[in-house]
Amino acid sequence: MALVEVPADDVDRLATLGIKWEYCERAIRAGEAARRESTPTEPPTAPGLRDWIARVGMLRHTMIIEEGWTPLNHKNMALVVDPSQAIAVGVLAGDAGTGWPAPHKPKSRYPKGQAFANAVAGEDLTLFSNADFGHPEILEPERIEALDLWLLLTNRVRQNDTVTIFSELSRPEAVSSSGYIVDWLDRVILPRLTFEAVIEDDGRDDDGSIDVPVEEI
Repeated sequence: MALVEVPADDVDRLATLGIKWEYCERAIRAGEAARRESTPTEPPTAPGLRDWIARVGMLRHTMIIEEGWTPLNHKNMALVVDPSQAIAVGVLAGDAGTGWPAPHKPKSRYPKGQAFANAVAGEDLTLFSNADFGHPEILEPERIEALDLWLLLTNRVRQNDTVTIFSELSRPEAVSSSGYIVDWLDRVILPRLTFEAVIEDDGRDDDGSIDVPVEEI
């Protein structure tokens, strides 16, 4: 399937981060394809979990192969860091405000824990080297402070025979006292992707992004 084009201005904005829309699109498409492999005998969270795993995996694989980024894991957060160790990117489920320009503003679909709040604040991150994956190297304090967290935020909407995924690449400002991300320092609205809703709606066909339980992060 041909990749969807993104406006030139947003191409430039993404380029300043060392990211291309096609990397995000590949990740979203991989997640949607994986969700469709779920069967009714699997747990209710299976479609979303398959989606999340595939989206994270494809985003990190693409960024590592194409741009030389490095995987970063911290207490079940799966991120990827640019070669200069200035930017970290992850995926997150958003609400109905996702993928719409201002004055619309998204909110994280699920509350986040302290580890995620620390990551947004630039604290307490562990870097896993790409060459020796699985052996942690603690980032120097000045590197941690300078690291900006960006999120591929998605919201999956089903209407009759189609599924539309709204998305954006956005930088969260902080985690609120309620545990949700409600404010953003910057947002890049991405094109919407539409798929045929070939799966029968069995009550599990929601937004598709299963985050790690809040008590774990």
